[in-house]
Amino acid sequence: MRFLLFFGALLTVFSSCNSGSKQTETSTTEAAATSPDTVCYQQVTGRDTTTLRLVVNGSDVTGELAVLPYEKDRARGPISGTLADNQIRANWQRSGEGVTQPYEITFTLAGDAVTWREGERVEQQGRWILKDPSGGFEYKVLKTECR
Repeated sequence: MRFLLFFGALLTVFSSCNSGSKQTETSTTEAAATSPDTVCYQQVTGRDTTTLRLVVNGSDVTGELAVLPYEKDRARGPISGTLADNQIRANWQRSGEGVTQPYEITFTLAGDAVTWREGERVEQQGRWILKDPSGGFEYKVLKTECR
């Protein structure tokens, strides 16, 4: 009888240890599934450099875009937006030439590259949007290691 009681108590201790271990594994897995992913992109053409850093957390995206042409007006600033169907619709707080302006920008994710269009912009409801979203210059930056 004592043996059965001892064995039952031992079994209870082991089963409570195992269930705690499973909870820890689940919590760790859930944390890894929801942790943000940082991805960096860059294009260097001659002395001109464009960099994009994206921090993706589910459908929320933040980061920074820097367009740095050599000996020309540079622009950089934080972005924040939403990811859906391989597109990020974002607001870019573009700082350049001593002025910060909110730009609407749409990034398209395609494998190891990100593209977006730039061209003539018009102000609409306090944000600068592309006058012709399908025209203008297309930027394409390739995935690189984040520094």
